[in-house]
Amino acid sequence: MATTDTIVAIATAPGDAAIAVTRLSGADAVAIAARCFRGARDPLESGSHRILFGSFVVGADAGGRMATSTGATAPAATPLDTVLLSIFLSPHSYTGEDIVEISSHGGPAVPRVILETLIGAGARPARPGEFTERAYRNGKLDLAQAEAVASIVRARSERSLRAAHATLGGDLSRRIEALDAELVGLLAEVESRLDFPGDVRESADVAAFAARCDASAAALREWIARLPSARRREEGVRVAILGAPNVGKSSLLNALLGYDRAIVDESPGTTRDTIEASIWLDGMEIRLTDTAGLRQATDPVERLGVERTERAAAAADLTILVRDCTRRDAGAAESQRLMGATKGPVIVAWNKSDLERRGPATTAAAEVETVAVRPGGVDTLVAALRAALPRVLGESVAVDLPATSARQEALLIDAAAALERAAGQLRVEDPESVAYDLAAVDLTEARRALGETVGRGVDDAVVAAIFARFCVGK
Repeated sequence: MATTDTIVAIATAPGDAAIAVTRLSGADAVAIAARCFRGARDPLESGSHRILFGSFVVGADAGGRMATSTGATAPAATPLDTVLLSIFLSPHSYTGEDIVEISSHGGPAVPRVILETLIGAGARPARPGEFTERAYRNGKLDLAQAEAVASIVRARSERSLRAAHATLGGDLSRRIEALDAELVGLLAEVESRLDFPGDVRESADVAAFAARCDASAAALREWIARLPSARRREEGVRVAILGAPNVGKSSLLNALLGYDRAIVDESPGTTRDTIEASIWLDGMEIRLTDTAGLRQATDPVERLGVERTERAAAAADLTILVRDCTRRDAGAAESQRLMGATKGPVIVAWNKSDLERRGPATTAAAEVETVAVRPGGVDTLVAALRAALPRVLGESVAVDLPATSARQEALLIDAAAALERAAGQLRVEDPESVAYDLAAVDLTEARRALGETVGRGVDDAVVAAIFARFCVGK
């Protein structure tokens, strides 16, 4: 995989914007940018970082002045935009190579012409994630930190951002290295009994070896057990809003959001499809899904809507069951059936409580009274959602873990399983029958799995697949 050529990409999202950033990285990044830039007098310099202000031009040839000079480019050059150049020289840059970032006006035209001009001047269009891939290959980031970059870009809440930033800062890598350091010492002890059996103390230490394997495996299992709740914090808590037709589900959705997202009408069955939107509580995304009303539908389209309602209920981490205070029996049977199929807490929201008192108590985790059409009418529901979050997550919402990808989780599971096998090889009644060779194989396998989480020994095809999921320009 070539990493010596110079790559270029637009690093900001397309569309109308005040600023767009185009990024170059590679040995020729400064020279390519200089061919297309009319330099400024007295550039601001700080060590290996320079900031230049001047004109980006089209039509300059190889005779154009360098970026740090004050002369003009070739006479044929046409000024395109006034830009800011930030130059980061190797190795003090994100990728470890020379980087030039061109900050221009935004919009669809200017960044595109700048990109095409730089390609014409000798740069190659970057692949998705290629800047971060170069940072990884040049030792600026390990693979866990590199994956965290994508997690930061995709973060949708403060909590998911904190988790991803912790991984980028090395939190996950340090946990892995601490576990690996313990295994290095343990593996050395086990292998010494294979290579120099006459020079080590007899098998009195075997039980201690097994206990050390058990302790490391238990630490991994505890970590793995907390990952589903950590992933909910990163991806958001899924909340399904269920209930009979015309009980006010869509009105509650709109009230929670603070704007009209769903159509509301007095006619039953207005909502026939699922409608999704999000709110944020205590820095956590709550992914709300409004659903079709629960009833015995005869219309084919409405039946499809009810089927989607059932799927949303099955996938939800938490359910809001909306009941109508003025029609206490509306959808009761269908609601009760779905309540038994949900996997998380259920909050019963007795809506239209301004018209009549709520119905009889249910077996739900919480019951609240709401008035979706009045200001502050869903405050009790918001409070119930906040109170239910610890139950949904299975632990205190104040506990944060570093962001961990599905790939990394699978490797942690492999490492824990290998350690448990090693402990089994070492935990025997007869000290003379200890299978040190098999225990060494299992400990080596555990170290391999831990190493791959941070990029040691990972196949190039796996690395390419990871970075292919990144956006272009990152």
